[in-house]
Amino acid sequence: MRAIGVLALPPAAVPARAHEWPGPLRSLFAAGPPAAALAALVISPGVHMLLAAVLERRVPRPRQEFTALAYGDPLLAVACGLGVGLAGRGPGPAAHWMANPWGILVPAAGWLGYGLAQWRGEVRRGYYTPAQAGSPTKIWHQLGVYPLLWSVAGSAALAGLLAPGRHGGAGAGRWAAKAGIVLCVAAWSAFNVHDRRHPRLGHPPFAWRRLRPLPRPWAPDSTTLRAAAAEKGKKAFRKCDISAPPRGDMPRESGEYPDPAADRAPYA
Repeated sequence: MRAIGVLALPPAAVPARAHEWPGPLRSLFAAGPPAAALAALVISPGVHMLLAAVLERRVPRPRQEFTALAYGDPLLAVACGLGVGLAGRGPGPAAHWMANPWGILVPAAGWLGYGLAQWRGEVRRGYYTPAQAGSPTKIWHQLGVYPLLWSVAGSAALAGLLAPGRHGGAGAGRWAAKAGIVLCVAAWSAFNVHDRRHPRLGHPPFAWRRLRPLPRPWAPDSTTLRAAAAEKGKKAFRKCDISAPPRGDMPRESGEYPDPAADRAPYA
């Protein structure tokens, strides 16, 4: 009788039951949106910065890194936090398939396959040299960031977008959060397009036998190494101030150059 009574209710009166997150995501997302966003930040760019500082002996700077890494991945962390806040305990009815472990593992495996294919393609077309492709940060990006960032940030953002909305003031806030997710993902995509047109070093050539990057100067054997050499040349050119006239020829306030004969005062 109880089941019949529930079925007799209008569709709008039947509450939407949230499915729980599978496996480790359950504990992580149960800690709240800040913890979820922090976990996404650790995956990228956190581990990237750690590997760059410890193994690659360099200090990552936003101007020297790809914009998708320096700015886009933190925006994905924001989208992750917003998605967890919208989804709550787990994905809603529209994303119920994500409550199954296979709903997370299968897309993660797809992203891992994409990372492997991209890795191979970038070396074949000369975007990276084999020494660059074997650097710690590049290995982590292809084998770690793609599957893990999807599992954390991607699943949370998608579940948030598919979460049911509400009417009234609370509904306005939820729709604003969904718009924030869309904007963060769109900005991340735009940064990726920008990076393909404006390559940077990304990953230095690395020698695992020495556990350090190859000594400079690096031969411009890849697209990214040539871009890094060109950027270094621009910086060296900016440091050379060739526009200032010699000190003895500095103009006066009137704009005229001094007359050497006029500056010679007779001896008294």
